[in-house]
Amino acid sequence: MFITTLSINVGRSSANRSLVMDVFSFVDLLFVVDPPRKADGGGVVHEHVDFDLFSLVQASGVEVFVRSSLSGLFLLDIHDIVTCVIMYDVGGVRRRIGGVYVPASTKKLEWSAYEAAWHDCDFLMGDFNAKHDSWNQASRTGKMHISDCHGL
Repeated sequence: MFITTLSINVGRSSANRSLVMDVFSFVDLLFVVDPPRKADGGGVVHEHVDFDLFSLVQASGVEVFVRSSLSGLFLLDIHDIVTCVIMYDVGGVRRRIGGVYVPASTKKLEWSAYEAAWHDCDFLMGDFNAKHDSWNQASRTGKMHISDCHGL
């Protein structure tokens, strides 16, 4: 079985999430990263004719939608504030696919702690906001030069 999957950062915008769901309506499994949030960290309700909300955790950077006709195919493995891992079977083999959103403000020590949930995934996608010591302040402001990447 072939499963079409998408992970996309909508920048906390309900309008962006709606647009993504319309444009990519052919997708089977959709990880929405940096989803819209209420002031208390709760999710913003969204209904779409082709998708069902599969998993949402308060204050999480990931919400998951599944094509309505495939809802029974997937099982939830992990859903915390940065990671959501979904399981499904393919030819009797269990697969794990994860969606990730690590906020840009995350410190290295915190970032490293989240990695444990990612090791057992067969597929992992998302917005990791990864940083490298050689990326100077100019790089983080979008003024990165090829010389900044030397040795990566």
